[in-house]
Amino acid sequence: MKKYLASFNRYVRCGAFCAIVAAGGLPSLSMAGPGHAHGKADMELSLQGASLSGVFKTPMDSLLGFEHAPKTDNQKRSVEQLKTRLSDPTRFFQPTEAAQCTAQSVDFQSALFTGKVSGGHSDLEYRFVFTCANPAALKGLDAVVFGQYPRLHELRVELVTDKGQRSVTLRKRNRVLSLP
Repeated sequence: MKKYLASFNRYVRCGAFCAIVAAGGLPSLSMAGPGHAHGKADMELSLQGASLSGVFKTPMDSLLGFEHAPKTDNQKRSVEQLKTRLSDPTRFFQPTEAAQCTAQSVDFQSALFTGKVSGGHSDLEYRFVFTCANPAALKGLDAVVFGQYPRLHELRVELVTDKGQRSVTLRKRNRVLSLP
């Protein structure tokens, strides 16, 4: 009976989470790490059926080397290049190729993009959704973001699937998240 109740509770939690995702996106989960730590990022990831949804958050310093409003031409160029890369989530995260996942939507926000940086700190909030033609083949997510941004060295992931939830920390040398 205990095993049944534990399983039931897991599916109820997952069902509630899935309903929230379907209603308009991922909620802001409480992450274990600090809210603003250079070189570190947090990601909330949900795998439900053929849909893989994520919210990636990091200080802009982890990606650009600065988080104030861009001052030089080089900094302005770096910001524009980042915006271009953000339009394609496979430049940050690559699902298993055999799963045939395609990006369905992206959204990104930062005070640095609007020029309204306050207190010298700015963060990125990056939301993405993939839909996979062959979800049974989705075995992992490669955080290729580590290869493009050398200042980023740790990614804390909160993963929710229909099989349960878990926390994982990825690093440059161990950047692939195994999916159930």
